[in-house]
Amino acid sequence: MAVRRRVVVAGLLGNAMTAMAMASPLLATQDAPLALRLPLPMSPATPILPPAVPAYPATAALPPWRRYAMTPAQTDGRPVISVVIDDLGVMRGTERAVALPGPLTLAWFPFAPRLAEQVAGATAHGHETLLHMPMQSFSNSTSQTGPDPLRIDLAPEVNLARLRAAIAAVPDAVGLNNHMGSVATRDAALMTLVAAETRRQGMLFLDSVVIAHSQGLPCALQAGVPAAGNDIFLDPIHSNCSVLEQLERVEQIARHRGYAITIGHPHPKTLDGLSAWLPGVAAKGFVLWPVSATVVFRNGIDLSALSAV
Repeated sequence: MAVRRRVVVAGLLGNAMTAMAMASPLLATQDAPLALRLPLPMSPATPILPPAVPAYPATAALPPWRRYAMTPAQTDGRPVISVVIDDLGVMRGTERAVALPGPLTLAWFPFAPRLAEQVAGATAHGHETLLHMPMQSFSNSTSQTGPDPLRIDLAPEVNLARLRAAIAAVPDAVGLNNHMGSVATRDAALMTLVAAETRRQGMLFLDSVVIAHSQGLPCALQAGVPAAGNDIFLDPIHSNCSVLEQLERVEQIARHRGYAITIGHPHPKTLDGLSAWLPGVAAKGFVLWPVSATVVFRNGIDLSALSAV
């Protein structure tokens, strides 16, 4: 019965998210990815460049965010870009996303079927794994978040049980990011709970930044969690920008700051854009990094001093 429930929920969620992308109803736009259209500063003459990240062997002596991390390529003085693809495991584009050249960071729904098999296939392709954690949105509907989202109106012990169950469901995850969450991520108490458990589990946190003034990243950093935030979505709803135009903005951010993190979804237009863009990353002067490596650089983490949590 549990497997059947997962399949039914996955189908409903996939249909709902497809409808969001096509029809873009008002409730969806409140929690939809936003095009970050702030003017970007001019690139400095000498951009800040990330150092090489030392590789660590997969060993139980390291916390999961290092144990399951993909080894980053040497930068040779080039800025880095991390590409995250959300909503995996139930969406039709999952297999196509996994087949893209990496290393990418793939975020998986905890209620997706055959997660061990699907994640193993992605790992074999060189991709890193995140838990894509459902969180309460303005729509207040599980048809968009999926089952068992974190909610501000639930008791802390209920949210904690949901979070722990989701973490246990996705194997080999370096951390988690939020799915939806326009309500949940604005709540400091809930994000503090998430941060505390993320730290206890030895994982990293990526704030998807689905809404302004999200408390996800600041609460994670305050709790000592290795963390970062999404810079720009590749496929924002209610935007006329193409995926390639969004990727140009990602490149600008990386050139200016030394790194950029971007999130996309397994929609045909997004996968088409990435398929065209990824083969030329090196020729443009960038290095593709898994998000764990970018988190190390962003936070100036000394990996030589890292020990088990």
